[in-house]
Parts: sequence; C-alpha cells; structure tokens
Amino acid sequence: MPRYDDRYETAKWRTAWLMLGFLVLVAVGIVTVLRPELEDEPTEDTPAETAEVETSDESGSDEPVQE
Repeated sequence: MPRYDDRYETAKWRTAWLMLGFLVLVAVGIVTVLRPELEDEPTEDTPAETAEVETSDESGSDEPVQE
C-alpha cells in the first residue's frame, strides 16, 4: 500500500478551503471594483447645482428650430 502523507485531508476540509479562497477572491473584487464606484456617486450633501448641465440657447446650424 503506497504511503502518501501522514496528514490526510478529508473532502470536507478541501471544500472548506476552496470556499474560503473563493470568498477572498469575491471580497477583493468588491473592494477593487465596487468601492471606487460608490465613492464616485454624488451624495445628498453635494449641491444640486453642480450636477446640472448648462445648455446653450444658440444653435450651431442656420436652420430654424421647430417648436
């Protein structure tokens, strides 16, 4: 009978380690992707004027605009 390792890991422990590794990868993904996205979102503390886009009344074409 071949002798592998004195320490035998059951499938339960291997599965637990794989799940832990997967959770670490998910946590790293959340920190690196979602955290900067959440920081870029405007909060309620910022004034609404900064989010408004200014529009020009002048049209670049010579054709009259139908209203």
